[in-house]
Amino acid sequence: MNSGSLVGWKLHGSVLISVIAVVNIIWWMIMIAAISVGATHLGSCPVQPMIPIYLLVLGVSMLLSLLLVYSVNIWQGGVVNTLASILVVLLHIFTLSWFIAGTVWIYRVYLPDNVPGDADYCHRTIYLFAFTVTTVIWIFLSMVLLVGCCFLCVTCCLALGARERLLPEREDSYGAVDSCAGDV
Repeated sequence: MNSGSLVGWKLHGSVLISVIAVVNIIWWMIMIAAISVGATHLGSCPVQPMIPIYLLVLGVSMLLSLLLVYSVNIWQGGVVNTLASILVVLLHIFTLSWFIAGTVWIYRVYLPDNVPGDADYCHRTIYLFAFTVTTVIWIFLSMVLLVGCCFLCVTCCLALGARERLLPEREDSYGAVDSCAGDV
């Protein structure tokens, strides 16, 4: 490997780390905002009172999940690492279930009234924040699924192409002895 490609790899790795750090910081800010918006507007959505609670619990569970993922990366091996990994998986399952429930609560009352006292009232800020965060997460999950499927297809196609080079159809048996040759 020449030094030019090594420098390019280090630059690529540092850019990737920087992007991950920026996305993490933005995600932390959004989840802290979700906690504060949910907590300050607990009784502000009579049409669906679970929306503020949804934001509050979603923010707390995602931040706790991020902290545990960081902990798993810090503790290399041991009982604490195993327990943290199990908690991360359980927390991810809970967060996904909670996210799906929140999606139902939010989209079921799409565009509620913004006038206090109406039967379909929900505070504009909390509803729009919950709607936007939920929609952005769905878009992100869809993109991850699409990219994952494309990656899987490309990997399968490359593996099939490599199979032709690695296992060519040959007439010889690579040194195997024919069992019928000794019967002459």
